[in-house]
Amino acid sequence: MLVDDEEPLRELVRPYLEAEGFEVIEASSGPSALELFNSQGAELAIVDVMLPGFDGIEFVRRVRRSSDLPVILLTARREEGERVAGLRLGADDYVTKPFSAPELVARVLALLRRSIGISPCSNGITVGDIEIRPVARRVWVADREIELTRREFDLLVALATRLGRVVSRTELLRDAWNTTFLAEKTVDVHLASLRRKLGTSLKVTALRGVGYRMEAE
Repeated sequence: MLVDDEEPLRELVRPYLEAEGFEVIEASSGPSALELFNSQGAELAIVDVMLPGFDGIEFVRRVRRSSDLPVILLTARREEGERVAGLRLGADDYVTKPFSAPELVARVLALLRRSIGISPCSNGITVGDIEIRPVARRVWVADREIELTRREFDLLVALATRLGRVVSRTELLRDAWNTTFLAEKTVDVHLASLRRKLGTSLKVTALRGVGYRMEAE
């Protein structure tokens, strides 16, 4: 999610993010950003400190009540106090204006690698005949590449990184959607889609009222 009230800035940054394969959703105020996040979720938010409605600091404060969404703050040099406040509330990084779009994208990639918990040189995750490359966001089943949506991929990673453990729907919403406000049925719908695409290679057991467990065999 890209949040800034300056449309030219959003138009400058968006193509660089899309070139890396990201789907970009945009907002121009604090309230519209929070509404967008609660309705659609996001993997990461780039948020300007100075926003109409309420500022980026308040956005971080409200999001942190229910989510560990990675947040990069955009700040002007004179806003050192706001940067400190944002970091103390849980923002993960900040970029000072003016900045270069490639630098911002590099920070996005670095932050996502840290939040996924896998280094860029990692060979990925193998579960049975499913091979997952989290950094490249690619999946193979028995040497055949499978096309997944963003949410399907994030759900698969969330399960695979907890192999053999029971994971609640709330945890899966938090990890794959970066929110807990969506209906838990959302997880069931996307998992059903994963089953259709990965077939019998995906070994996930549902435990009624508890969550899901992924097994290697």
